[in-house]
Amino acid sequence: MFQRTWKFWLTVVVCAGLWTGCDERPWVTGKADPRQEANFRQADAYQRLGQYPKAIEYFQRALDVNPRNADAHLGLGLIYSDSTKLPEYGYAYYHLNRYVEMAKATNDAIVIPLIQASGLKLAERYATAIGRIQTQGEMEQVRKENSDLRRAVAALTEQLSIAQARLGLAAAATNRVVMAKQVSPPVTVTGPAPAPAPAPTQGPLTRPITQTNPPPQIRRPTISTNRIATSTSVPTTATTRPAPRAYKVQPRDTMASIAKQNGVGLPQLQAANPGVDSRHLKVGQELRIP
Repeated sequence: MFQRTWKFWLTVVVCAGLWTGCDERPWVTGKADPRQEANFRQADAYQRLGQYPKAIEYFQRALDVNPRNADAHLGLGLIYSDSTKLPEYGYAYYHLNRYVEMAKATNDAIVIPLIQASGLKLAERYATAIGRIQTQGEMEQVRKENSDLRRAVAALTEQLSIAQARLGLAAAATNRVVMAKQVSPPVTVTGPAPAPAPAPTQGPLTRPITQTNPPPQIRRPTISTNRIATSTSVPTTATTRPAPRAYKVQPRDTMASIAKQNGVGLPQLQAANPGVDSRHLKVGQELRIP
């Protein structure tokens, strides 16, 4: 039983290998012209009759049968690149490039200009969308920078308020000390009155004792200080706004690049030029730089 099963599967594998290696499609093996394949001939006929949707369908079938059919790629590229037929410049760019790669037609005087034209059409179609995405990204960056600046200004304002409060408390304490010194009475130091000395007695060995004057009273001079007045003043500086200047638009300029080049914010530049469409700048157009 096992031997018969083994022989059966061996036969199946051998037959499959023989069938795979013996492909009877001559346009795949290169023995025949791919343009003689039935789907390609049908697509070519529909293209000559002007039935382009049908031609596209059969060109695609020809590529399903033989993905190396360069002429099928060329037929699709020619249909998609013609604005009077079914213009799809992305498909045209792809199929024409595949034709050049497979047929090695790098110097084709017809196909190469069509590839370049299809690329330009794609750039024109998506340039506005790309510019809009870029402008949105720059606006988000400006909003983030403005938010950061607001937080920094709020923090500095809070620190300034705290410093002013501390300075006011220190000035008040100094004034209280000065006032207390000005109203304090003078200090006088007086000593007790000296007791009278006893009368001296005369003896044979005694010397006369003379009475000395009492020590003078000592008065402590009054210490007075002038009042110290402290005042704080914040210097104010008058800022003058520079006069706006003119700028002429250069090739490849955008509102964002002009704002960055002149050191101003994009919202300020747009506010200074309300009648200018930022998405359609013209070379030589004059803008006001705030």
